[in-house]
Amino acid sequence: MAEEKIPRQVEDADVRALDISAQEAFIHSCIDGVLNVEDIADLTVLAPAQVIESIERLVSLKAVEWIVPKASSGPPLNELVEDVEIDGKLQEEIIKAFHRSDKLNHYELLGVAVDADRAEIRSAYFALSKAFHPDAYYGKRLGSFKPKMEIVFRKVTDAYEAVGRPKKREAYDRYLKQSLAVSATEKQMDRVEERAQAMSKALTKAPVAERQAQPVVATAPAKEWRSTEAPSKPGPSMVPGTPEYERMQRKRELLQRKLGGRSQQPPGKSRPVRSMPAPTAKVGRKTALRDLTRSLKQTAVLTGGVDRAEQHIDNARVAEADGDLAAAANALRMAIALDSSRADLQEHYQRVNSHLRVELLDIHREQATYEENNNLWAAASISWAKVVEAAPDDPVAPRRAAKAIMAAGGDLRKARDFALRSLELASDSLDTRLLLARIYIGAGMDASATKELDEAAKLDPGHEMVKNLKKQLGG
Repeated sequence: MAEEKIPRQVEDADVRALDISAQEAFIHSCIDGVLNVEDIADLTVLAPAQVIESIERLVSLKAVEWIVPKASSGPPLNELVEDVEIDGKLQEEIIKAFHRSDKLNHYELLGVAVDADRAEIRSAYFALSKAFHPDAYYGKRLGSFKPKMEIVFRKVTDAYEAVGRPKKREAYDRYLKQSLAVSATEKQMDRVEERAQAMSKALTKAPVAERQAQPVVATAPAKEWRSTEAPSKPGPSMVPGTPEYERMQRKRELLQRKLGGRSQQPPGKSRPVRSMPAPTAKVGRKTALRDLTRSLKQTAVLTGGVDRAEQHIDNARVAEADGDLAAAANALRMAIALDSSRADLQEHYQRVNSHLRVELLDIHREQATYEENNNLWAAASISWAKVVEAAPDDPVAPRRAAKAIMAAGGDLRKARDFALRSLELASDSLDTRLLLARIYIGAGMDASATKELDEAAKLDPGHEMVKNLKKQLGG
């Protein structure tokens, strides 16, 4: 699938000094580095091809540039220089593998294709074993690289165990396919939410006067725009040839583009002008959205276009009928960004989004359980955290998230917070008390650990782990 390209304004570009049309100026004002071509088409009630044509001209004038949104980069790979007896190239490979091991799937970690045969997988595993097994460098100073090598080797071994045997590989392939699909869905949902918020911002950003001013009809070439109503007497600043006069002419041209841009009407033929309310000094966000929504709908009718919000709603209905709840929710979210005044639309979105969340919740539980059973603790901590977010009343999910974080060697403060959240929901859970005690011990908080063990002893005085952990604390 091709990467999505987004237009972004070039910093320090003086658009006012450029010879551009009103349509290009209008489109430039909508470009914010978040909205894509389809979004800008929705905002301007123009065809996507027209939007692209204008953007390409702005690109040629160095007022706009195309960008591809990039995922956030990982931590820097440079480490402290150590006096070790392994060469610099191997040091770089160890550091790189250590930082990336939690982000790669088993095939990527082994460096083989998803459809690699058993012989290829076996060969790749033994080659990595020679590179990363600490025993291969027996007697050499490895410093802090030794624990990194041990972690990488363990993960490479886990990967080989999962895909080197037919039955386990079949289960992993199902898991991987599901993981990739869910990840893509969630990224798309995040991107749609970002676009929807940017679109709402763009809609409310337009001046009230431009939204509510009476449309101007062209009866002469561009520099001779005339209103069909008798013009008021211009003030001293409106003398032809002055900057103020030129700005007003440009503004009128912009309004004509916005309200009648796609009309195929011949230049000499005017259309009736509908009266519109006079601009007000101040309006609230809801009023602004309502007014502009009405304006966009009216423009679509006048220009022979379509109501863009309705187009998204139609797409949502089709997607929902096909069982694609994610696509339906995304389409409805964009429709709401264009027309937030409809209560039925909000209700439709809430219903579809609720069903989608339940669907994703079940998948995340299944994913997390598989990850736990196969020692994919870093992945399990993320999956359980998603379950916690989607099911805030479930006391088991935060406990399992805390356990996964601890097993992965993650942030003990996060593990503590999840365990405390579990206790808030089920204060009589012995497993959670013991887990919290272990977290406190790992963090060197012996007094807090003792307190939790005392609470655990009240629940089960003879529990072996309670006794063992108290011995570990010297109590």
